[in-house]
Amino acid sequence: MEIKIVICGLEPKKEYTLKTDGPISFVDAMQQLGLNFYRPCGGIGRCLSCSIKFVYGMPPMSSYDERALDFSEMRAGWRLGCKCTITRDCKIEVPAALATEITSVIAQEAPEDEELNKKNIGIAVDIGTTTLATAVVDLDTGKILRQRNCTNSQLKFGADVISRVKASMDGHSKELMDCVRKDLSDLGKELLGPDFLMHKYVFSGNTVMTHLLLGLTVDGLAQYPFVPYTLDSVSFVEKGRNIYFMPGISAFVGGDIVAGLYFLKKRLLAAGNANDTFLLVDMGTNAEIVLFDGENYYCTSASAGPALEGASLSCGVASVRGAINHLSIDNGRCTYTTIGGEAPIGLCGSGVIDLIHQLKRNELIDSGGLLVEEYLEEGYPVADNIKITAEDIQQVLLAKSAIYSAITLLVKEANMSFDDINHLYVSGGLGASIGVWAAAGIGIFPKELLPKFEAVGNTSLRGAIKYVMDSDETVLEDIKAKSKVVILNDNPEFEKIFLENLYL
Repeated sequence: MEIKIVICGLEPKKEYTLKTDGPISFVDAMQQLGLNFYRPCGGIGRCLSCSIKFVYGMPPMSSYDERALDFSEMRAGWRLGCKCTITRDCKIEVPAALATEITSVIAQEAPEDEELNKKNIGIAVDIGTTTLATAVVDLDTGKILRQRNCTNSQLKFGADVISRVKASMDGHSKELMDCVRKDLSDLGKELLGPDFLMHKYVFSGNTVMTHLLLGLTVDGLAQYPFVPYTLDSVSFVEKGRNIYFMPGISAFVGGDIVAGLYFLKKRLLAAGNANDTFLLVDMGTNAEIVLFDGENYYCTSASAGPALEGASLSCGVASVRGAINHLSIDNGRCTYTTIGGEAPIGLCGSGVIDLIHQLKRNELIDSGGLLVEEYLEEGYPVADNIKITAEDIQQVLLAKSAIYSAITLLVKEANMSFDDINHLYVSGGLGASIGVWAAAGIGIFPKELLPKFEAVGNTSLRGAIKYVMDSDETVLEDIKAKSKVVILNDNPEFEKIFLENLYL
């Protein structure tokens, strides 16, 4: 059986051929060809957003196909990729947004390899749900010698932590652990060669990622009240290497946020501004938000959904080459830029935020996010085969209201006002690329905080780097001791604030 797979949306088009005996799932075929296939729900057929097109050799229609596609689309060869089984010779067209959703990023490295020939070397690791980020640090000088990122190969089990928890409970816990261990081993060899000269590791990651890497049970994280196996720091020595995992605060405010707070607190201490108030917003499917009032840390997690990360939208893609990252609409004409300057394949988070803001500014949507009649049925066109629909806009409104409402509630909980906050720190990849005026314009951030905005990048990794160098346990313990978890669903005000902020 010969399977041909074409990645569409790239120039020139790339075609791969796999020869195999017997039936094979489309996902397995992609993996055997060394390709990533993006399945936001982990392949359980929930999101219905990974459609592929058979040029010939299409399999029979399934109940999943019927839920996701129109009959005319199925007749034209479209099938749901995560549930598709190939039984005969075929040719399949796969959208680039699904096949190239994640790419590795290589940061600038030290110019001379002899810099790594040191005995006192540490490594900081951010265990992200999507990406693993690493940095090699000279512990004598504090100099960052090399950095590498790679895709978290657990992605084949789903794009979010809930999918990973389900996979673990379904018997894949060892495989999930081995995925990250192999990724880290490959990164180590790439960074330092086969001898792994460093003797100190610091890991930071959300609660689920940390549990999976340590092989701890995640059963308690599957349902309310979401009880982790542990929130303590974990440290041990293995093969002469000191290994340390950052502690967490709650099931959804994990070691990655603690590492970020550690980095920010150490920076404020160094500047002599230890009691400066700040708001830290880490934007993702679960937006982790922390308000420091000068004494205590008010922490929460808002379920924003994947819309601001490019997932779940008809036009959405991750921040990969070809993603529209910024745009404007003037005199009815839409202009945009893309990552890498390549042909557009969809809108990533910053592009989506810009677009909603521009639609509002040009009165193409009303305060409830409803498109004007001209675009109501088909959606607003941005580029060839890229448009934003009424349903897409509503998903963005739900996400932005969740974040803004969580911020509002934390400020109330701390008995503060927006004017009392000295800094607005936004972390993560979206924080680095977001148009802050557009974000405030659609109601993600309070406008009062715009002059205080600072994109702080990957604070999880920056905190791990800082801790691998100085390991100030006093500051870390102070953060843990003074953290107060605010559970939004338990607060009767949250629903009221959320509904009020659904409007533009």
